[in-house]
Amino acid sequence: MFENGIAYLKQGMIRGTRTEKGLMAFKGVPFARPAVGSLRWRDAEPVPAWDFVLDCASYAANTQQVVLPLGSFYQQEFYPFTRRMSEDGLYLNVWTPAKEQGQKLPIYVWIHGGAFREGSGAALQFIGEKLASRGLVVATINYRLGAFGFLAHPELTHEQGHSGNYAFTDMAMALRFIKENAEAFGGDPENITIDGQSAGSMSVCALVASDKTSGLFKRAISQSGSPFGRLGLATLREAEQTGLALQEALGCKNIDEMRLVPPDTLMRVVEEQGLSFRPTVDGSFIREPYADIFRAGKHNKVDWIVGSTSAEGCLHEVEENDLVEHLKAADRMGAQKEEFLKLFPAATNEEAARQSDALRTSATFAGMKALADCQRACGRKAYLYAFDMELPDRDGRTIGPFHSAELVYQFGTLDTGWRPWRQKDYALSELMMDYLAAFCRTGDPNGAGRPVWERYAGDGRCMHLSEKSGMGPYPYAEQVAFQERNF
Repeated sequence: MFENGIAYLKQGMIRGTRTEKGLMAFKGVPFARPAVGSLRWRDAEPVPAWDFVLDCASYAANTQQVVLPLGSFYQQEFYPFTRRMSEDGLYLNVWTPAKEQGQKLPIYVWIHGGAFREGSGAALQFIGEKLASRGLVVATINYRLGAFGFLAHPELTHEQGHSGNYAFTDMAMALRFIKENAEAFGGDPENITIDGQSAGSMSVCALVASDKTSGLFKRAISQSGSPFGRLGLATLREAEQTGLALQEALGCKNIDEMRLVPPDTLMRVVEEQGLSFRPTVDGSFIREPYADIFRAGKHNKVDWIVGSTSAEGCLHEVEENDLVEHLKAADRMGAQKEEFLKLFPAATNEEAARQSDALRTSATFAGMKALADCQRACGRKAYLYAFDMELPDRDGRTIGPFHSAELVYQFGTLDTGWRPWRQKDYALSELMMDYLAAFCRTGDPNGAGRPVWERYAGDGRCMHLSEKSGMGPYPYAEQVAFQERNF
């Protein structure tokens, strides 16, 4: 299989490279027609076939996006290198351990986060080789971001019957491409698991909720991102008004002129105007708020792992107005103000800063638990976790577990970063990859030699992934219950 490094896709031949571990890696594989020119702000379209051997030895450019400030926390964690950006960025990457045709290995598809503004399937932490060595075909994808992925506009709605959520059509197109070419990579087209963290988790929720993706995957994993209680969907009218504001700021007469604006110019104006773009109830990909879809049990039937870290907001540093903002948040709680201040007490800026972590962690975990509750209510499997491991930091200190801290463990990519990892970090990474691979194979993360991860039962317990992994009470249990009551 893969003679001369070649895989035979439905669209044409691609040539990858053999990794040090003996796997095949195919990077920069096009899965959709470039969304440029007249295809800007249109649903993803299938990539045209080619009649030559396409070189897929290196990553493609990232989709157009915000650049993280040099030296910022997440820039150092995820992207300590210069990244190429292009509006032509709909590519994916595949790592496969397949040795022969027809192996039908489970397929794992990663959807990166980044607040729908930035991110890449080519980040160092998402190298798929180590995870694929567990017997999985691992794919990481790119999708349109910011205004390119989520702009809605009255003209677009008239033109297409809907507008916004183009990024979700990219993800669906990537899944179709992977499914139809599964056997060429040694994978099973009927056993695909999707996973995402933060905005990637919100994307997984959209894919699970949408009738546009029926049959494209069998299982799902959502990490620190839920439609319950945190990031609300925009209405189509709200999103269209943002699109009109961008048109005015660009000085364009219509959508055709907007499609001619250079991507760098469009990005600059978006930033100058402080405009933001997010998922929309567009009446097409998302027909109604997907929290409502989950509550009604109308989502796609999947097995689901959901969870978050136990210190989602720990990176927040003390600011001079933290206490003022905390008390404003208490005032917004109305009749629940007294209970809020009891559960999240603060009398100084330092205490308010610490409570910002408790607030974010409890809200995020409560949102993930709500997904598990919806699964349980309609008789489907869910497994709930909290990631508890503190990461080694500089000068013998520890940090976290911050938002996204678990990713380097589940991909087995500890050594791509700068942190002085300990033996217990490597052990947890091995355990998490075993859980993930088992779930992709069977829909159950359990297996011989691992602490038992019980199916979610709504009994106040979840799996704690840490130095001593096992079932235990929710992090911030009282605060989580408060957040649930106030979604």
